[in-house]
Amino acid sequence: MNKSNLEQSLDLYNRGVQSLQENQLEEAKTLFEKAIKINPNFFQAYYNIGNVLRDTGKISESISYYERCLKIKNDFLQAYYNLANSFKDLGKLDQAKSNYEKTLKINPKFLSAKENLSIIKELKELVSKVKPLKNIDKNLITYKKPFITNRSVDKDLLKELYKINSNEIKKLLIPDARFGNGKVSDFSLFDHKSEIIKKVKNDLINIMEDATKLKIYPKETFFNILKKNSGVIPHAHSNKFDENLGYTNQKYSLVYYISVGDQNTDEPGILKLYEDKGHKNEILQILPSNGTIIIFPASQFHSASYNGNQDRVMIGVNFYTY
Repeated sequence: MNKSNLEQSLDLYNRGVQSLQENQLEEAKTLFEKAIKINPNFFQAYYNIGNVLRDTGKISESISYYERCLKIKNDFLQAYYNLANSFKDLGKLDQAKSNYEKTLKINPKFLSAKENLSIIKELKELVSKVKPLKNIDKNLITYKKPFITNRSVDKDLLKELYKINSNEIKKLLIPDARFGNGKVSDFSLFDHKSEIIKKVKNDLINIMEDATKLKIYPKETFFNILKKNSGVIPHAHSNKFDENLGYTNQKYSLVYYISVGDQNTDEPGILKLYEDKGHKNEILQILPSNGTIIIFPASQFHSASYNGNQDRVMIGVNFYTY
């Protein structure tokens, strides 16, 4: 390939990167494709097309581009990682596991890959127990009608939660929707051996099964301790994996308020529920009290902001029905 062709392909690639930065995804894809036509070994262009396809929901199509990239550059860590993510989203868990392992072989300290390997193990257990349901009563819990009840807070539950290991939100190795000052547990609270946690677990499972009229499988169980100027940005708890495997309509989120903290403030922790991911159609606001339990579809976007002077503590559960 002569110098002018190399320069031309590089110019097209750089323009594609600029289009990515401006969120002009289709334009970026077209420019990357033109760069590849001139230089078929431009592995970065294959990689970025894969990313565009993932970002636009064409996950199956992204796989071939990551694989083409890796045929040219077989030690490209991020391509292995994103290939693994695509396989995970499609529910192809063995292929996902293999590519996360290849990522870690290149960089054993890649924390997101380590985290996802443990998630793959959990997802395999999930799919072995929970099968997609065709006939679900979609009117029990809806976007506009969450399930709301109350459970009295055990006298020593708050003390017990403070004893359990937790991490500062600002120091999370893999940041999520939570922000500001406070602490959060890992996602296996229900595995804790204390009698009071066992009692809460059993009661919450009974409440979830009563609300959905089905058996439930708790996936993530955790607690948040929110301090002044903290909360969660708009987010949902369902994902591409749920969508592709047919789980979306049988996945729910529960929040149990142990202590609502300081209510004499302009941001007392109101739970805001939205109709869609654009966060424009806010359909419900709920100001909970101690002991309030709220269950809503896991695909429902929601947020909350808190700036009180006392700790605000809640338990969260993301669960599937079967």
